[in-house]
Amino acid sequence: MTWWCSARGLPWDGSWQAYPGVWLFAILVGAAFWPLRPRSAEAPWWRRAAIPAGVALLWITLDWPVGPLGAGYLVSVHSAQFLVLAMVVPPLLLLGFDRAAVSAALQRHPGLRRVVSATTRPLFAIIAFAVTMVLTHLPGVVDSLMASQLGAFVLDAAWLASGLLFWWPVIVRVPERAHFPPLIQMLYLFFGTQPHLYIAMWLLSADFPAYATYELAPRIIALSAITDQQIAGAVMLGFGATYVLGAITVLFFRWTSSHRDDSAALHDA
Repeated sequence: MTWWCSARGLPWDGSWQAYPGVWLFAILVGAAFWPLRPRSAEAPWWRRAAIPAGVALLWITLDWPVGPLGAGYLVSVHSAQFLVLAMVVPPLLLLGFDRAAVSAALQRHPGLRRVVSATTRPLFAIIAFAVTMVLTHLPGVVDSLMASQLGAFVLDAAWLASGLLFWWPVIVRVPERAHFPPLIQMLYLFFGTQPHLYIAMWLLSADFPAYATYELAPRIIALSAITDQQIAGAVMLGFGATYVLGAITVLFFRWTSSHRDDSAALHDA
């Protein structure tokens, strides 16, 4: 039974393929996060829409046709999947959290609170994210995992899980950490995403295809394996750097705005 996208080595014929494992995974993620959504009608529309949007983007990224193309045909699509699963979907899902609901849920489950508190410590989260990025882009790891449905699932789930850990201290901020102010958060995002930029430059500058899975895959367009790999590096470098810079810019303006508000309050007092 085919339940997850993996490299099958078959010519691409464009015919639709069902991946029930992807559907179930997206449903389970949505069901797990939905109770933490904002319940108040006063919550901004974008916050109420964040979890559905994140689940929808997760499903689109993993299901046909993106899923099989990234799993066994085009490394450029594979790299785009990494960016979406690790850098875009996690912030979307976490932006849909109601911090009060998260705090209440953790208070009701002390064991879960201890796990969340430990795994979302900025130092742990940034190391886990960086290690996951590096390991899941090693040629031996990629070629081994993408050859089976279970392996491909592990890789995709690792990207999503490490992304959730990485973005949690910046977006959810539960538990509150006094030693992790906005300025440190900006540095955290900058240094935490450096490994993927180096991976991107490696893919761009390599003289030969790095992954046997994509080098030997049946060609579906008039694009050589090395050109496809260079596109993968350019996507990771261009989109990844721009996206992170945008996130840091948002944090910067929020930080300066809060400083202005604090200064105005002190002046009024």
